Amino acid sequence: MNPDFAIVLNYQINGNADADFLVKTARDIGARAVITNGQNDDFKAACAKYTILLADAKNGTDLTSNNVIDTMVNNRQDGKTTIINVPVENGEFSAATQEMLDVINNWMHLFGHAFNEGQPSALTSSDGFILENRHANYQKYVFLKSPLPKQIVVEGLEEEPNRVEWIEHRTDLDFNYKDGKLTINLVKPDDEFAWQVLRIQAHRPEDDILETKF
Repeated sequence: MNPDFAIVLNYQINGNADADFLVKTARDIGARAVITNGQNDDFKAACAKYTILLADAKNGTDLTSNNVIDTMVNNRQDGKTTIINVPVENGEFSAATQEMLDVINNWMHLFGHAFNEGQPSALTSSDGFILENRHANYQKYVFLKSPLPKQIVVEGLEEEPNRVEWIEHRTDLDFNYKDGKLTINLVKPDDEFAWQVLRIQAHRPEDDILETKF
């Protein structure tokens, strides 16, 4: 399976179900693949429509709104995909399932890019862990679990980064780079999540392009 598929929704359907609705739900919360026990032409068409992979059947995990983000992040730290069981009873989700999907959606809305495209990094952090963008390795992501420290130290960078920021609202963070150590001073993010993510962006060739004036 494509390593960018960090989460997969495993639809366990009992009775009738709207394939278009289910696949769109997966797409909207940041999943890039689904599994279903109702793999028919409707699901194939919906997956093609929303650019979602219809994956082969695999066992998933029963999760809740209380543990789904922890499970997803811990698996991603190890380079693993999380397959989430999603019961569908006559086309509908239970209240508990909907709550879990809402939790995933709210978190992935902010951090899904880093989460889906991140891979384990050789960098180390004094708190949390680091992934790097597998498609643009000049971007590193530090995943930090609340409560947050006031400061973290990242080691392994070969040069001073161009900027450091919370991904949420792109809030710049003060940092100092010396002797191969990047010290980052943290400020409180705008929203409270169990896991927060900051981005370390290295100098890119396009940063040297001068502004063109007409």
